[in-house]
Amino acid sequence: MKIHHNTASSYHAEVNRKKMAERNPKENSQKKDVKTEPSIVDKMDKESKVEKVTYEKPKHVPDEKAIERLWKESQAAHQQLIDIVRQLLERQGVSTDQLDSMKDLVDTEVEVDEIARNDLEALLGPDGELGVEQVSDRIVNFAIAISGGDTSKAEILKDAIIKGFKAAEEALGGLPDISQKTYDRVMEKFDAWVNGTEKTSE
Repeated sequence: MKIHHNTASSYHAEVNRKKMAERNPKENSQKKDVKTEPSIVDKMDKESKVEKVTYEKPKHVPDEKAIERLWKESQAAHQQLIDIVRQLLERQGVSTDQLDSMKDLVDTEVEVDEIARNDLEALLGPDGELGVEQVSDRIVNFAIAISGGDTSKAEILKDAIIKGFKAAEEALGGLPDISQKTYDRVMEKFDAWVNGTEKTSE
C-alpha cells in the first residue's frame, strides 16, 4: 500500500510538534494557562447589568411597625387627657356611674382645680404628649409611614390632613389656639419632608 505524500507530511509534522512540546514543557504549559482578556462588549454588558440593578425604582412599602407605634402613642396621650378629666370630676364628687354614663354631667358645674391645671399644662405644654410639637410630629410621621416614604403621594396625604382639621373645626365650631398652632406646624413639617429637610422625631 502506498502512503500519500500529504499524509506522510502530516505525520512528520505531528511527530515534530510532539518532540518540541517534550523539549519545552514549561513554554507549552504557559500557553495553555493564558487567560483571555474580556472584550469591551463583555465589560459593557456587565456594567449595564450593574447599572440596571443600581437604578431600579425603589419600592415604597407602608411601615407597619411605625404605624402601630404612632397609633399606640396617640391613644396613650389621649387616655392621659381622659384620665385627667375623670380624676378632676371624681375629686368634685361626680360618681363613677355618672362618669360611665355621662348622666347629668351637662348640668354639672366643673371647676378646674390646681391639680388638673398642672396636669393639663404638662400634657398640652411645649414638651407634652398633646403639645404642638409632639402631635404635629405624630401626624407627619404617620403620613410618612403609611406612604412608605413616597413623596409622590404628598398631595393626597396633605389633602387628607387638611380635611381632618376642617372636620374638627366644623365639629367644634372653630379650632382652639393650640389646634391652629398644631395645624401650622404640621404643614411646615410636611413641606419640609417633601423637600427633604424634615426634622421630625421618630
